[in-house]
Amino acid sequence: MKTEDQAAVVVDRAWRAYVPFQRGRNTFGDLTSMLAILVLAGFVESVGEPEDEFVKRWDRAVAEAQVGISPLMDLGAAMRSASRHARFPLPDIHKLGIGFLDSGEGSDDVPWAASFLSALTQRPPTLAGADLTEVCELLLERYVQEGSFSAGEFYTPRAVASLLVEFASPQPGDRILDPACGSGGLLAITAQRVAELGRIDGASFEAYATDRSNPPLAMMNLAIHGVDQPHVGASDPVSLFQRRGHGLADLVLSNPPFNQRIDDTHVVDWPFGRPPESNANFAWLQLAWNKLSENGLAAVIMPPRAAWSNGCEADIRRRMIVNGTLLAIIALPSHLFAPHTSIPVHIWILARDKSLHLPDGDGDTVLFINADRLGTQLPRRPRVLTAEDTQRISSRFHAWLRSPRATPDEPGFSRSVAHEEILENEGSLDPRLYVGDEQERQPTALDTSHMLDELDQHHDATSSSSIALRKSFHTCELLTRSGAEAPRMPLRSIVSGTVEGEFRGSTPGLLLAGPSGSLIRAEHYVHTGIPVVMPKDLTGNGFDVASIRHITGEQAERLERFRLRRDDVVLARRGELGRCAVVREEQQGWVCGTGCFVLRPPTELNADYFAAYLRSPEARRWLVSHSTGSMTMKTISLDVLAELPVPLPDLGAQQAIAGAMARLDEHEQLLREQLAQTQRIRNGALKGILPSY
Repeated sequence: MKTEDQAAVVVDRAWRAYVPFQRGRNTFGDLTSMLAILVLAGFVESVGEPEDEFVKRWDRAVAEAQVGISPLMDLGAAMRSASRHARFPLPDIHKLGIGFLDSGEGSDDVPWAASFLSALTQRPPTLAGADLTEVCELLLERYVQEGSFSAGEFYTPRAVASLLVEFASPQPGDRILDPACGSGGLLAITAQRVAELGRIDGASFEAYATDRSNPPLAMMNLAIHGVDQPHVGASDPVSLFQRRGHGLADLVLSNPPFNQRIDDTHVVDWPFGRPPESNANFAWLQLAWNKLSENGLAAVIMPPRAAWSNGCEADIRRRMIVNGTLLAIIALPSHLFAPHTSIPVHIWILARDKSLHLPDGDGDTVLFINADRLGTQLPRRPRVLTAEDTQRISSRFHAWLRSPRATPDEPGFSRSVAHEEILENEGSLDPRLYVGDEQERQPTALDTSHMLDELDQHHDATSSSSIALRKSFHTCELLTRSGAEAPRMPLRSIVSGTVEGEFRGSTPGLLLAGPSGSLIRAEHYVHTGIPVVMPKDLTGNGFDVASIRHITGEQAERLERFRLRRDDVVLARRGELGRCAVVREEQQGWVCGTGCFVLRPPTELNADYFAAYLRSPEARRWLVSHSTGSMTMKTISLDVLAELPVPLPDLGAQQAIAGAMARLDEHEQLLREQLAQTQRIRNGALKGILPSY
C-alpha cells in the first residue's frame, strides 16, 4: 500500500473514533491537541530510543488507549519529557495551551484521547508506516470538511497552496513571510518544497495570524513539516505594517481573510493609498508588497471584487499598475474553499521591482490567466485542482516570466496585457475582461462527425498499441522462460563490475552524489544557462523544465564531474524515494544538483531497465525502509543506495523489460488522449446535434 493510501486509512480511522465526542461539548482546541499528538508520535518514531523516558511514557499511553483507559497522564508526561530533548521542534510547547498537557487522568477536557490514539496506532497500517505530513494534511482537510470551526482565516486547500508555492519557487535560505497564516498550511507546503532542495532553516519562516487561537495550531503544523522551533505571532495588517519583524522577505505567501474590517488605517503611510476601513483587502496587498526585499515576490489570494471594486480601491489599483508592482492575476474556479465559501478566488502575484523578474522591455505587461473552468468536483464535495491543472497554470506563468513576447496568448486561458490597455479599462483586473471566452472563437455548430472521426483514429492507435504491448510482454516471457530467478546484486557490485557469473569483469560504471550546497550557492543561479536538475524536476517520463534553475557555463565547467551524460540515471535522494529519470541527448551536459544522485550504468546494466526497477513498489519499499530521514522528509545516503539489491537478468532481458515499460507509458498516454477526445465530444454534443442550442 502506498504511503499516501496508508495515511488516508489512518486518518479515516482516527477521525471516525473522534467524531462521537464532538456532540454536546466545546471542541475548541481539539485540532491543536490532535496535531500535538502527531508531533509527539513523529518525534518518538524519528528520534526516540527505547531507554528514553518520553518513549516509555508514549508506549504506556498507547497501551492504555488500546484497552480503553485514559492515556492523558502518560501522554502529557511523554510530551513534557520530549520537550526537554535538544532536538524537539517545540521546546516551549507547554506554553501553547495544549489540552492534555495539564489534564489529570480523570479530566474530561480531552474525552476523545483514548479512542483517537488507539485508532491512530492500530494495525494495519500504523502511523509509523504512513507519511506524517500526509496524515497531518488529510486530518486538516477532514476537520475543515466535517468538523466545526468559525469561517474566515483558517485553511487553504492543498492544491491551491501548492499552486502558490509553484509560483514562488522557494529556495533554501529564502526569508518567507505569511502575515495571515491561519493553520500554517501555506508555509508547511513551502517548507516541504524547500526540504526537497536542501536544508530547512527554521529562522527563515515568519508567520502571524489574525485569529489569536491559530498560532499554536500553525506551530504544530509547521513542526510536523520540519520547521524547527517555529514562531507564530498574532497580529493585524496595520500593526504588521509598522513592525520591523525579522527584516524584509524574499517571498510573501498568504491567504488573508476576505473583506475584513480594519481599524486605524490613518496611522500608516500606505505606499499606494489608504484603504477603506470597511475592507482590508488592499491593506493586505500593500502590506505584502511593503514587506518584500528588492528582488522579492508575493503571491496573495484575494476575492474577485478586489480586481474590479470602485472608489479608493480602484485608485490604489491604478497606482499599483503604474508603479509596476503587478506581475499576474490568476482566476481560480468556485467551490475550492467549500463548504465555507463557494466564491471563486484570484491570486495576485506582486513584485517589489518588476524589472528584476522580466526581460528588459517587458516590464509594462501583466499576465492574466483565467482558470475558472479547471478542476473536478464530486457531489457535495469541494472542487479540487488536479496536478495537471496546477501544472498547466504554473507552467504558463513561468514561461511568460522568462519571455512574455515569446509566450503566445492562449485564447480562453491566458493573455499578456499592456499597462496601457488596463488603464484604459479604468484599472480593472478582472481576467474575464482580457482573456475572453474560448467558446466565442469556436463555430456555433461543432463538427461532431469530424470529432468522431478523430475518436476512431484514437481507437485505431490504442488498438495498435495494445497489440504491440502484448508482443512486448510476450518477448519478456520468452527471454525469462527458464524459470530461474534473476540474481539480486547490490548496486555497489553492479556499478563496480565485481558481480559474479556472466557479468564479472564488466566495464565499471559510476555512482555519485550531487554537489554540496557550498558548490552551488543561491547567487550562482541565473535566468538562462546550463540547467541544474533537482528532485522536483524529475518525472516519471523525463525532466520537467517548468521551474528548473540554471547556472552559467563557466560555473558548470567547475562542476564537470557532476555533468550528465546520455543514459545516466538521475535519482532523488530525498522526498519521494524512487523518483528518477534517464538522461537523453537533449539533457546531455546538464548538471546534477544538490539532492540528487547520478548513476552511470556499467555496460551490462540497461539505464531504462534500472529506472523502471527504481520506480517499482519493491524498490520504493526497500528505499523507504532503509531511509534515515526525519519524520517529515525521507532521505537516503549514497552508502545506503549502494546496497540496494537489484534483480539482474541478462542484458537482452533487461532491454525487453525496459521496452515493455516504455510501451506501457505510451499506451497510457494514448488512452488519456482518447478519453480527452471523448470528453470534448460530450461537452460539445448538444451544440453539434442542435446548432441553435
